Amino acid sequence: MPTSHILPAYVVEMVGVIRTTSKEVGTSSTPRDGENTSLEFELRPWVVAPEPSKADVEELRRQRVACGWYADRIPIWEQEIRNGTRYIWLIHVRTPTGLTEIAGMISLNLYDPTDPSLANFRAPGSLAGDRAEVSLIFIYPKYRGRGILGAASRRVEQKAAELGVTTATGNTMARSEKLRIYEGMGYQQYKPVEKIYDSQEMSALGFGEEHCYAAFIEKKIYPPRQYRL
Repeated sequence: MPTSHILPAYVVEMVGVIRTTSKEVGTSSTPRDGENTSLEFELRPWVVAPEPSKADVEELRRQRVACGWYADRIPIWEQEIRNGTRYIWLIHVRTPTGLTEIAGMISLNLYDPTDPSLANFRAPGSLAGDRAEVSLIFIYPKYRGRGILGAASRRVEQKAAELGVTTATGNTMARSEKLRIYEGMGYQQYKPVEKIYDSQEMSALGFGEEHCYAAFIEKKIYPPRQYRL
């Protein structure tokens, strides 16, 4: 296992900036003639060596509190990054002034011991497979409906394919409007819906019992030379 000051090679090779341009979709207003509706953003890795910065930890916590999920799991994710089984990126968007603002986050999970059907790429020994989960996606409300979710997911899928992953997976609340988003990105359900969210926790977040069920989704991804954006 790597020490807290030495990252394994497969973590180092992921460090960098992924740039893309997201077309503004799903907005409530129609762009004016000649208006630039593109949005440039970068995926900046959440780095833990030698230690994550206080600002990055606070930003990650802020996002998890905002979405209502898993703020208490940040130390677990940090250890998974050190072990080489998870990557986390903060999504930065470029403003008209040339500065950047944080719009959200996204993660790639390479091993989920509680459900290897989601992620088994970095599973030990003979348990290793070809699946990785695009997870922990969160976009701040002001940046929703601008195509960031889909574009960022495609970039992370591409990075997974570069590692050798051939199946990207995910799970989301089993509601039709949620599933339609992912179906539009090429995902399909691969196993029955399961109740995985605690009823009391969901109630505290203002959600009903129907929000306690998750749909498990997957799609095939291809090496960079075959990848279709």
